[in-house]
Amino acid sequence: MGSGGAPSHTTVTNQVQLPAWAQPYAMEFLGDVGKYVNQGLSSGYPFPAEQVYGFTPDQMLGMHLGELSAASDAQSLMTPTLADVAATQSGQYLNPATNPYLEQTFNAAAAPVVTQFRDATEPGIQAEFARAGSFGGSAQNQAEGIAQQNLGNTLQNLAAGIYGGNYEQERQNQIRQQGLIPGLLESSFGPASELMNIGGIQQQLGQEQLNTALQNAENRFNFPFQLLGQLGAALPTAVGGAYQSQQTGPNPNAIDPLTGGLAGLLGAGGLLSALGAGGGGLGGGLSTLLGSLGSILPF
Repeated sequence: MGSGGAPSHTTVTNQVQLPAWAQPYAMEFLGDVGKYVNQGLSSGYPFPAEQVYGFTPDQMLGMHLGELSAASDAQSLMTPTLADVAATQSGQYLNPATNPYLEQTFNAAAAPVVTQFRDATEPGIQAEFARAGSFGGSAQNQAEGIAQQNLGNTLQNLAAGIYGGNYEQERQNQIRQQGLIPGLLESSFGPASELMNIGGIQQQLGQEQLNTALQNAENRFNFPFQLLGQLGAALPTAVGGAYQSQQTGPNPNAIDPLTGGLAGLLGAGGLLSALGAGGGGLGGGLSTLLGSLGSILPF
């Protein structure tokens, strides 16, 4: 600052620093934080790694049984069921050649009729004509022909009842099964779907374990930086919220040369003196004023 009068400097410098009495405490605080940070950096990540709880024994047993059921039991049931539906819809059970039980049913029903004809009807006709003394005649042949025709009609009617009834029953089975086919087809994917569900549960656990391992690796990697960040965050606290600094800016008390020169001229008696009140006349006074302004104005 100038000696006497108004300050002539146009800038001022301000300094901010921690008081002297607080500096030892700040250094001690920083030392403690530094020890903590250095200890953490040397010892490494101190926290236990995150973990994922695995499947319980009951869950493992349930998944194992589910896999067995899906791969073995359910499949063993679905395979013959679908095969039977396919056979029914293809008409396999309508054909006696591919339905041995149907043929056996007819044979079982026809056997007594044939036996009756062979052991009773035909021998009876022959005995009757033998007693009449006309054995082997045309009348006997006619009677035997009628008996054989009756046997044929009986067998034909028996076949029509058995085979026709079976045909009608199988047609009903085909029609009824057609309504069950969508559900059976959906059920056929049940074993695979169950295996997919079990695999999805296992995959989810595996992914959680991978994610946890990645998080642990990131935590260990970021731990030193977190410690150093603690040290950096402690610095403002140690110095009272601000570092030692200085700032230069305009001096609010400074007076610029133009303002100072005019103030001198317009002071008590200055204006009158400049205008010649002291004996120089008005012209001399103006000359003196202009000369004074020329010394302080930049032109």
